[in-house]
Amino acid sequence: MDGSPTRDQVTGNGERAVVAKRVDSGSVNTTEIRNLARAAGYEVVAEVTQTRKEDPATHVGEGKAETLAATVAREDATVVVFDNQLGPYQTYNLGNVLPEGVRLIDRFRLILEIFGQRARTRKAQLQVELAELRYELPRAEAKASLARRDERPGFMGLGEYDESREEDIKAQISRIRDELDRIEETEQHRREQRRESGFDLVALAGYTNAGKSTLLRRLAADVNVDENEDVHPDLDTTAESEDRLFTTLGTTTRKAEMDQRDVLVTDTVGFISDLPHWLVESFKSTLDSVYRADLVLLVVDVSEPIEEIREKLVTSHDTLYERNEAPIVTVLNKTDRVDDAELREKR
Repeated sequence: MDGSPTRDQVTGNGERAVVAKRVDSGSVNTTEIRNLARAAGYEVVAEVTQTRKEDPATHVGEGKAETLAATVAREDATVVVFDNQLGPYQTYNLGNVLPEGVRLIDRFRLILEIFGQRARTRKAQLQVELAELRYELPRAEAKASLARRDERPGFMGLGEYDESREEDIKAQISRIRDELDRIEETEQHRREQRRESGFDLVALAGYTNAGKSTLLRRLAADVNVDENEDVHPDLDTTAESEDRLFTTLGTTTRKAEMDQRDVLVTDTVGFISDLPHWLVESFKSTLDSVYRADLVLLVVDVSEPIEEIREKLVTSHDTLYERNEAPIVTVLNKTDRVDDAELREKR
């Protein structure tokens, strides 16, 4: 099989997918990974779960890997979506078990697919490309190692081996970082100009699908967006009302007047749990609009179960912790979906 999707493949296109997830202990919740798979355009037809310590060879253990292969064959699926991070050699071993031609993608590859579909500006596209290259680099190194051992890396989830690929990836990463640094300098200058013009800068942050974009539409009027800021469907008056993960990838800024103060409110990419540091770092340029704001409104979907709210708040604070310079105020959103008693309990 070849689990390295091309740019033409990363739209889902209704492909039949089997979701797989492993946890060390406790119950297995596949709601989020199913929603992510659907957001990428896949049709989720089955799931396979496992509760055990991680198996270094196949992640889920040999027996469960065989069960996964049988499920894929029975459901005539063409993709397996893992809600875990798979190492290069785990990808290789699983690829040898799954039916021929089935693609294998993990949680992070899936999120990159969604980001790739949402990227509309040069900055967003560069950040997606940077994240994809940083994801690919250890796999290119693994392919080189397998090739030195006379393995056949083209017949696993790592794709074909190209001797020069490692150096190409490193050169591309360097080029993209340089371009993003130039964009970041321009945007920092723009922030300073806005402050000098009397604007306070407020950023909306929070877990993906918390309702930040809809809140922005309610709070503020249109303002001319910058070259590297996205206009996305949720800000249109004809926006669909259905929930959608990662509606926003870039940033969108609108003007508001609050207590006779001129405010620019910026919406940006939603947070999500269990992302590796390198993936968050790849989107640093977009997240700078949060890190360098005067105030961060941390938006929470109050209609969700309280334990889920806690977990998402932890993820959000972890993402903000290292770089954020502004005070953070938590905002309870979607209050119309709960009654007064539940709202009091969750405050």
